[in-house]
Amino acid sequence: MAMTEGDDGTDRRKFEKLYVCFDALRQGFLHGCRPVIGVDGCHLKGPHGGILLTAVSIDPNNNLYPLAYAVVSGETRESWEWFLEFLKGDLNVVRDDTYTFISDKQKGLIPAFESVFPGATNRFCVRHLHNNMKTAGFRGLAFKKTLWNAARATTLHEFNLRMEEMGHLDPKDVDWLSDKPPEHWSRSHFNCFPKCDMLLNNICETFNSCILEAREKPILTMLEWIREFIMTRLSDNRDRARKKWSGKKICPRIQKNVEKNIDKAADCIPIKSDDWNYEISSYDGSRYIVNLQQHTCTCRKWDLTGIPCNHGMSAICSQSLEPQDFVNPCYSVETFLEVYKHAILPVNGPQLWTKTGLIPPLPPNFGRRSGRPSRARRVEHDEPVNKGKKRQRGQKKQPIRLKRQPYQVMCHYCGGTGHNQKGCERKKIDHPTTSQDANSNDQTTATKLTARKRQHHLKTNRKRQHIHSLNQRKEKEWRYMPHTQPHLQMFHQEGLQGAHHFQLLQNPTKQQQQGEHNLYCIDLHNAQLYKMRHQVVFHT
Repeated sequence: MAMTEGDDGTDRRKFEKLYVCFDALRQGFLHGCRPVIGVDGCHLKGPHGGILLTAVSIDPNNNLYPLAYAVVSGETRESWEWFLEFLKGDLNVVRDDTYTFISDKQKGLIPAFESVFPGATNRFCVRHLHNNMKTAGFRGLAFKKTLWNAARATTLHEFNLRMEEMGHLDPKDVDWLSDKPPEHWSRSHFNCFPKCDMLLNNICETFNSCILEAREKPILTMLEWIREFIMTRLSDNRDRARKKWSGKKICPRIQKNVEKNIDKAADCIPIKSDDWNYEISSYDGSRYIVNLQQHTCTCRKWDLTGIPCNHGMSAICSQSLEPQDFVNPCYSVETFLEVYKHAILPVNGPQLWTKTGLIPPLPPNFGRRSGRPSRARRVEHDEPVNKGKKRQRGQKKQPIRLKRQPYQVMCHYCGGTGHNQKGCERKKIDHPTTSQDANSNDQTTATKLTARKRQHHLKTNRKRQHIHSLNQRKEKEWRYMPHTQPHLQMFHQEGLQGAHHFQLLQNPTKQQQQGEHNLYCIDLHNAQLYKMRHQVVFHT
């Protein structure tokens, strides 16, 4: 832990930064993990602010393995150098050329690597590389697919083909990627020693999401939360391997990859050369050479991961050999138990601690962002968003939802984006207006708005009056009476000729006692209403 001079005028010092690396994690990494480390930084959302730097590796089951973390004031070159120097000392690094670091090219991280780990291999997250490409102006699904195809290419020939496809879309895109060496983002140029072909820095982002609850707490409470989380994680993985993985040779996730490659081997035709060398023909017309003794394939997938590819599985199955015998020992259950056999020992509570007599340091003031801190990670526009619950086993896969892309304002005068006609600088130059014209335009606009409000109120009042009149009509609604023989006789008594042109009406609002009703007659041709002199009694 590092401290600085306090600003309260006393001898108390202020907290500056803190580095944590448990011996159990260090021993487990040195005894079984591959030399692949992902580094990242995330913001602390507690009352003091700050940045949490993390170093995360991968275990034999391809799960995240937290290695070290530190609390600093910000992501700078000095803070990254300080963190990496402690990490290098804890790992007893003698040859840094055997280590591979995966990062998002944070601020000051690349210069820190050059000074602390000058011989280490650096890999950049392809997702962040694609985000930088979109910022440079190369947007669209076609650019994204060609970039990822070039990143997933395992041979130089395939990589060159993908780059040619990208050049057909836009030659400037290839020029933009020319200053980014493919050794940092393409599998075709990766070193085969680490036995890892990762293209993303998901291990660090997953760890940051696991400790999301702790990042909202004060620094000491957060550190205790992370310590308990890692201690529980080591114990759970150790117990799971002892109880459920007994009798197995390789870890479950690796076994699934082996089974997938066995299924893909059905598309390959093995041609035997000797006991160890095979020529494999694929369905697409490509041919590769497999050496079972050296565990290699010219497609380089077996070399990169240490897991036999579909071409290697075709040769293995042709001799009825056991595929698990050709998997690299770094994926074995024995190595997994060796990694997790070390435990973080429990700690007594503060009531049992020995008093040292030292003055406690002052809390830091790193600076907290204004407003409510966001819990979720910022999602890109073309990144799938899962708003529902986690899919259970046997449940149908939900359709992929993409984030809604914001509407981009376009000017209809100059054709530019980011503004409209009112704020167009070109229109102001072509059609200059004086202050009086501007004031008159503002007055005209205000008059138009007032007139629109009046029209709106008039339309609203008319609608209300119309609805009120309809309601009154319903109360005085006339009911038609059916034609019967007594009605026709009554028409003749009244002197109305052509009774078939008349219709008898009943007014329900003027009902008399004992069921008497005043009857009216309407002429269907002339639309005239006649009151009948006779009253008809209807018995109910």
